[in-house]
Order: sequence, then C-alpha cells, then structure tokens
Amino acid sequence: MSEKDALTSIEQIRADIDEIDEQLVLLLNERAKQALAIRNLKPEAKMGLFDPRREEEIFDKISELNEGPLYSDDLRAIYATILKVSKEMHG
Repeated sequence: MSEKDALTSIEQIRADIDEIDEQLVLLLNERAKQALAIRNLKPEAKMGLFDPRREEEIFDKISELNEGPLYSDDLRAIYATILKVSKEMHG
C-alpha cells in the first residue's frame, strides 16, 4: 500500500469514526433522558434513587453482550462513568 493509499484509508476510517461518535452522542443523550424519567418516577414508586443491584445487572448485561475488541473491564469502566454522570444530572 502506498503512502497516499494509507492516508486516504485513514481519512475514510476517521470519517467513519466521526459518524459513530455522532450516533454515540445521540444514544447517550437518549439514555440520559430515560434515566431522568426513571429518576423522576422513583419517589412515587417509593424507590431509593440509587440501586446498586441494578448497576450490577447493567454491568453483567454489557459483559454478556461484549464481543470485543474491548475488554469487559474496559466497558465496565466506561459504563461506571455513564452511571456516575447519570446520577449527577439535573432535570
């Protein structure tokens, strides 16, 4: 592969990554809206705002879904951040 071909491939892959990032932002915001909806319903359902059992269910589910190349521990770290941010959201 020539240098020019490699550079063209890199540009295309980066464009693909940009599209994936756009989808991820949309999905993360949609997830955040759903998390806020649940949070707003919890007092009426007489549920606490934090449910460590539910977090473990989420971690277990993403591990089951994972086919790599990310390690399950890496996905758990990403989701731990998502859940932390979700708990700190206002809305």
